[in-house]
Amino acid sequence: MNGWNRDGSGQVKVSPVLGWKTARPLSENANVFLRLEFGVGHDLESVSALQFSLTAEQARALSQQLADDADKHVSLPSPPQGQNLVK
Repeated sequence: MNGWNRDGSGQVKVSPVLGWKTARPLSENANVFLRLEFGVGHDLESVSALQFSLTAEQARALSQQLADDADKHVSLPSPPQGQNLVK
């Protein structure tokens, strides 16, 4: 996981995804808009969001990669709340 942001103890920094939305703009050059909402702060109760513009190719590739990764890790146990197994 080269190039990923890390905290002071070397753990990969991640935020939980709280929700997402997609939209197809009528008058834009992009094929798909994606909005990811995620928890921030120490309590993770504050919500922030990032919005992306994806081509149809990018949307298909992203969805396939997420599905493949989910299928590979479906048998792994979930880490206890507040812990991260990725180093």
